Amino acid sequence: MELANRHRPHRAVVRCKAKMLLLETIDEQFDWDCPFDDTLLKELATGLFQSRQYQLCFEKCLSKQEAQSVEDQLANALADTYRNLLQRHQDPIVQRLNALL
Repeated sequence: MELANRHRPHRAVVRCKAKMLLLETIDEQFDWDCPFDDTLLKELATGLFQSRQYQLCFEKCLSKQEAQSVEDQLANALADTYRNLLQRHQDPIVQRLNALL
C-alpha cells in the first residue's frame, strides 16, 4: 500500500504569501485609490489551484522544503497575475470601455 504524501503546498499559505508580496509592493508600483481586493485574489487562487501546474506541484513534493519552495513559486505566480490585472485596469482604453458598460 502506498503512503500518502504528507508534504504538500497548502492553498491558504500560498494565498497568504501572495497577499504579503502584493501588500509590500503595491504602493510602489501603482497609484491607485482602491482597497486591496481579497475577493479577486481568492478567485485568481481558485483558478490557479485548479490548474494542471498546481496538481503537478502538489504531487511532486517529497519534503517540507520542496513544499515551501512550491508555495513560494505559486505565491509569486498569483501575485504576478494580480499585478497584471491591476495594470490592465489602469489602462486608459480599459477604463473607457468600462465606462461604456
